[in-house]
Amino acid sequence: MSQKEFVKPVGLETSYRLFNLGGTAFVESKQGDDLDIMPASWNCPLDYDKMTVVIDSTHYSRKLIEASEYILLAVPGMGIQKEILYLGSVSKNDNPNKIADSGLKFFTLPDCDFPLPEGCSAWAVIKLIREPHNEKTYDLFMGQIVKAWADSRVFSNNHWHLEEGPDELRSMHYVAGGHFYAIGKRVDVTL
Repeated sequence: MSQKEFVKPVGLETSYRLFNLGGTAFVESKQGDDLDIMPASWNCPLDYDKMTVVIDSTHYSRKLIEASEYILLAVPGMGIQKEILYLGSVSKNDNPNKIADSGLKFFTLPDCDFPLPEGCSAWAVIKLIREPHNEKTYDLFMGQIVKAWADSRVFSNNHWHLEEGPDELRSMHYVAGGHFYAIGKRVDVTL
């Protein structure tokens, strides 16, 4: 059974929850047929339907982002940890075949212009809100989520339930030097 069968839309009013885990995200950029994808640890919700992400000016993805004004953010899981590390270690500036060489697989949805990376638990298309000063000075991009999806095995009814799904969909949290943590067990607290 393909992962695509489990992908369900997420309401924009709760789409921020897809990224409030604090894990590494994939940033996918596309201009015409030119596609790049890179992991980014510096990403977070800004509001209920807005995100921020830091993309250094030297990254190949940056020129695609600035040209298209759209990105796809995705939450990669433990099942693609080698692909995550490879895509973060190799620049498309140096290797035009970076994506193919990584082994990462993709699938498509009819209402999305981006190919979605397999092995992720959530995906969102984001339209940039241009802030040239922040982009130039801090490499900080802001955008509004315009479409969002999640794998229903780990996110449904507007809530994560990663402990009930396959371990390979648990989010990855980057530390340094190829060292990651996978999200742990659920803890419920009441007052």
